[in-house]
Amino acid sequence: MTNDLLIARVDGERIALSAIEVQSVIELGEIVPVPLAPFPVVGLTTQRSRTLTVIDVALALGLPPTGPAARFAVVVEIAGVGYALAVDAVENVIPALGPAQPVKIKLAPGWAHSAVGMVDTSIGTVLLVDLARLVAGPELEAA
Repeated sequence: MTNDLLIARVDGERIALSAIEVQSVIELGEIVPVPLAPFPVVGLTTQRSRTLTVIDVALALGLPPTGPAARFAVVVEIAGVGYALAVDAVENVIPALGPAQPVKIKLAPGWAHSAVGMVDTSIGTVLLVDLARLVAGPELEAA
């Protein structure tokens, strides 16, 4: 198992994602809205003829929507479905300096739902986010 982390920014904050779960990083093109899509889906986009469901990570974390600022997306596959997780920026892939530790601060509900711990890295301690929890969102998981 690798301990590499993809570092991204959402609303000015760094988050860490398990790099082994990331298929690619893309620059977002056109996002086609989907009427009545479940929260936090903002639409669909394509990558090499593959349709991806676009999730606004800021919305999923209980923040204001990223809107046009989200130019990048982290592409993942969860339960056979491709997702483009819209973020403000993607910084780098770096190794974790140790295992994830429990979060010792009170987080807002969206952050608390998606967080699995804090990870020490060469750029400081970063919140580790679980991709499946992030995609499911608290509303979908409760159903």
